[in-house]
Amino acid sequence: MNLLKNKLATGVYWGRFNPPHQGHLSVIRKFKDKCNLVVAIGSSEHKNERTNPFSGAERKEMMEAYLRESRIGGVRVVTLADGNSESSALDNLIRKRKPDLLILSTEKSHLADLAEQRLPVIHFPRTGKVSSTLIRDSLAAGDGRWKRLIGRSVARLVVGFDEIRRIKKVYDIPRGTKGTTHSKRHRGYRLGSVRGPPRGRPCGEARTSSS
Repeated sequence: MNLLKNKLATGVYWGRFNPPHQGHLSVIRKFKDKCNLVVAIGSSEHKNERTNPFSGAERKEMMEAYLRESRIGGVRVVTLADGNSESSALDNLIRKRKPDLLILSTEKSHLADLAEQRLPVIHFPRTGKVSSTLIRDSLAAGDGRWKRLIGRSVARLVVGFDEIRRIKKVYDIPRGTKGTTHSKRHRGYRLGSVRGPPRGRPCGEARTSSS
């Protein structure tokens, strides 16, 4: 059964959105009219870390502002704590959000394997030039590129959250210093591109477990 034919089905797009960017919105646009879409912001208990500089509440506020700016309605945004493991994070998601299907990047392959034992999962690949890692690196380097990769509303909140200073601190880059950062080479979204599932399955149809 293709659950995306049922607009009453609850689909959860799960990620860290640290911070939300253009690529995330392309995924939301693809699925928002195909199901009752919920954006679940994971790792919500983490903040002021290199890969999680924003708190869950800050990321929720940024995503909601970005959706309003982009005139995307009908999408609920929630926060979700990870707990002690990917398994506990999945338990939290299923218990609190009760999804009919899960929407995940193919980079989260291990998490998808766990999830597929319990509910249908739709995969999409992450390719291209936009990524949250690139944005965080740009913020730390002070080169200004990050402003072109996120919405104006998100940029205002980044400044309001004093995030440039906070990220420089967790990256150990002295304030006012410009240059490259230490992060591994990033992989991001190719804007507007969300490939279908593996060969042999109709586009947009969830992969389900045989169990």
